[in-house]
Amino acid sequence: MYLKLLGAFLIVSAAYTYGYSISLKYRKRVLQLEELLLGLEMFLAEVNYGLTPLPQAFRHIGRRLKDPLGRLFSDAAALMLKSRGLSARECWKKALKKNYDALELSREGMEIMDRLGFVWGKGDKSGQLNQIVVIQELLRQALREAQNEYRRNDKMWKYLGLLGGLTMVIFLL
Repeated sequence: MYLKLLGAFLIVSAAYTYGYSISLKYRKRVLQLEELLLGLEMFLAEVNYGLTPLPQAFRHIGRRLKDPLGRLFSDAAALMLKSRGLSARECWKKALKKNYDALELSREGMEIMDRLGFVWGKGDKSGQLNQIVVIQELLRQALREAQNEYRRNDKMWKYLGLLGGLTMVIFLL
């Protein structure tokens, strides 16, 4: 009897944990998009007011942001400092590829991140800043979509995990 109850509890707990982990991915996506917007604001301040070179700006931003975005900026800065022959775009792309698995962004979010690589170090300062403002707006739109997905799917996945576990227990009893 106690073994059946323990088994039922473990099944329900495992199913709920699975649903919760899927729900957590939606939350992480929202948090990472917010963090990226914060990083771009920091970049604008670094370049606009501090006149900081790109590798140093990336290093400063990388220290202030949470992982994995902080690590992304730090890796890009390290590549820029280490690989003198690579452009800022190539360093960003390599850092993005290295941190791809840790990022919970959607396909559209990753496309925006890749597009961001075209901006770094290209053209004059005002043109670069204008491009970043455009990308910030795209990220804000992606953030709104991610927040809507999170609101829509958070409870659903948690309940689906719980109810799925209860259903399995009912069928097994």
